[in-house]
Amino acid sequence: MQNRDRKELCERRMMRLLEDSGLPLPDEVDLDHGEAEVLFLWTDRKVAVIVELEDFEDAEANGGFSREGIAA
Repeated sequence: MQNRDRKELCERRMMRLLEDSGLPLPDEVDLDHGEAEVLFLWTDRKVAVIVELEDFEDAEANGGFSREGIAA
C-alpha cells in the first residue's frame, strides 16, 4: 500500500472512530506532517494526536485494533 493511501485510510478510520465514540472531529488533519505520520488538531481544545503508521499494516493484518480502553 502506498504511503499516501495508508495516510488517507488512517484519516478515515480515525474520523469514524471519533464519530462512533461521540467525540468532536478535529479542526485540522495534516497528512503531510511526517513521512509515516498523520496529525489531527483540535485548536480550540489545544489538543494534537499524532498517529504513527509504522505498525499500521500489522493492525490491518489482525483485523484492526479494538476501541476498548480508549478514553478522551
